[in-house]
Amino acid sequence: MGFNSGFKGLRYRFGINNWRLEEIREVDSKTRKVLTAYKMLHPTADINKRYTNRNGGGRCLLQTEATYKAEKINIVEYLNTKYTEDQFVNIVKSHESNQPNVNSTITKAAKFAEELNQLNENSDIKKEDVPHIKARLGSSLKKKWKSRVMDGQYIRNIDRQHISEEDTFLWLLIGDLKGETETEIITVQDQALQTKYHVTKLIQTETDSKCGLCKQFDETV
Repeated sequence: MGFNSGFKGLRYRFGINNWRLEEIREVDSKTRKVLTAYKMLHPTADINKRYTNRNGGGRCLLQTEATYKAEKINIVEYLNTKYTEDQFVNIVKSHESNQPNVNSTITKAAKFAEELNQLNENSDIKKEDVPHIKARLGSSLKKKWKSRVMDGQYIRNIDRQHISEEDTFLWLLIGDLKGETETEIITVQDQALQTKYHVTKLIQTETDSKCGLCKQFDETV
């Protein structure tokens, strides 16, 4: 999507700046707020779905945290692979090895990799590259979205009925619709519109979930 185009400049700083995860997550939060203000995202939409690939039903927004972790792992794998071949790489690795744990890229990468069950801090074997690491992180986000009681109903129904995801989400992959239109369609699919049932059962800001017209059934989409 177009709003991912400015991400490259941020990505190059991940190996230089000593950012805390809280700061990285704040970047994601501010990005979502801006996109929501311009109606490119719906305020009640599931966060995990926003970072899922479009061919899987998501919006394909790049997640700063996932990219940060992937870059850290990739940097350390490069150091572990090249330090015997390049003296300057060896100097960098030695420097990072002597850093306090809170600042060490090697320590951070080991922690992130352990979360993905890819390696531990003592591993020097060749691992997956950044695209594959991002794919693993993306798969994890999709599982979280799918597990949501309300927001995950649509994708669970597709799986249960053996419907082709490729054909179902082709319209998202093509991307012919405006961002605002995509947002409204996906919000309806996820039953995240502010119906009386939604605000009563989920947000719990009201006590009556019945339809304002018939007064008999819950007001849903």
